[in-house]
Amino acid sequence: MTNSGRITISPVKTIVALLVPLLELSLGSLTTKIPSDLGKVSVTVLIFLVGMLTLLYLYGHVLKADWPAFRAHIWRNLGIAVLLTVGLSGVLALVRLGLQPFMPASIMLSAQSTATLGLIGSVTALMAPFSEEIVFRYVLFYQWRNRGLLTPVMFLVSAAAFGLVHWNNFSGNVMQMIPYMVIGAVFSIIYWVSQNIWQNIATHFLFDFVQVLAAIVMFILTFATA
Repeated sequence: MTNSGRITISPVKTIVALLVPLLELSLGSLTTKIPSDLGKVSVTVLIFLVGMLTLLYLYGHVLKADWPAFRAHIWRNLGIAVLLTVGLSGVLALVRLGLQPFMPASIMLSAQSTATLGLIGSVTALMAPFSEEIVFRYVLFYQWRNRGLLTPVMFLVSAAAFGLVHWNNFSGNVMQMIPYMVIGAVFSIIYWVSQNIWQNIATHFLFDFVQVLAAIVMFILTFATA
């Protein structure tokens, strides 16, 4: 960090970090061609695992630097993460409700297909808090703070990019990605206020973990009653 409070930005590391979600999107779309469900799950998990490890290698120092401050008040910070998770869930529900008249009709899948897709997503969701907070909150937003007009510009860019990274989840329908753009903006605000990436990771992990539990329960109930 410079004397002006600006973070020194590495162009090479930034470009590599941004390539990770782009490659994940490209390779993720190719997994649909794999005939075996087990193969799809295995390849998807492998892609996201490699991506997460790459990002941790590049920006692990950020997590290491912020961890002592987060750990010093860990129960307070985890409590804040719980409250933020509830708030984020409410924001997501409200935005989706407001956009409901503009949403396209959902594609109807069989119960087993829905349960399987949910379980696949739940596995990668456990890695997403680390990968996505590094890319969309640190690389695309936080490291650009204290740079005048560029700071709010990158705030909007990071929020939009976070929504668009869910492209494969919604088959390219941008309207369905808007709620996640809003969530991305809220995550950036959390980082700006807390100035600690672990507050984001903890909140994001809890936010995703609720969906993971729901996917697991749905998967078990669906196949148990099949």
